[in-house]
Amino acid sequence: MTRQAPIIPEAEQRFRDFIAARGADLDGQALVFNLSHTARDVLAAIDTAAVHPAGLTHAGYVMLMTLWIFGPRETRELAVDQRVTRGAIVNAVHTLQRAGLVNRVRSVVDRRLVTVELTRAGRGLIERVHNDWHQWEQAVASALPRNEQQEFVRMLRVVAEHVQTLRKTGLRSVSPSQPIEE
Repeated sequence: MTRQAPIIPEAEQRFRDFIAARGADLDGQALVFNLSHTARDVLAAIDTAAVHPAGLTHAGYVMLMTLWIFGPRETRELAVDQRVTRGAIVNAVHTLQRAGLVNRVRSVVDRRLVTVELTRAGRGLIERVHNDWHQWEQAVASALPRNEQQEFVRMLRVVAEHVQTLRKTGLRSVSPSQPIEE
């Protein structure tokens, strides 16, 4: 079955028209523009439907998921895992601890080190919220047949890996006119 491509939304078309006059790469612009906007739209929809009704923020959900999957983690590990500052982790942990969802455990070897762990209430909440989250994942993914979902994920992983390379090496490592090789 062949689907017709959606019409470009007016705001995106105006943006494209504006930057086209400046010689921009419209395909590259469209990729990043749509990746960014779609990710924000998906997360906003899921957060509104599944995360916020449970009294969580998106950051709180991610922290609880991380602890549920990986078990107790030091705050510095959480910062690396979630690509945020240690200060952001400390604030999120404080909020979750006040809600009775996590505990802080200070290291007996080095008092400066703090491990964060789920409480029973935190585990129960993340299990319930994740079930709602996953229903939304399935609903969002259903826009594409399974083989296209898998190809889309493969392409996103290529882009993610390339972004990490660019972050390390800067723009000097890539020519805009040459696609990356797989």
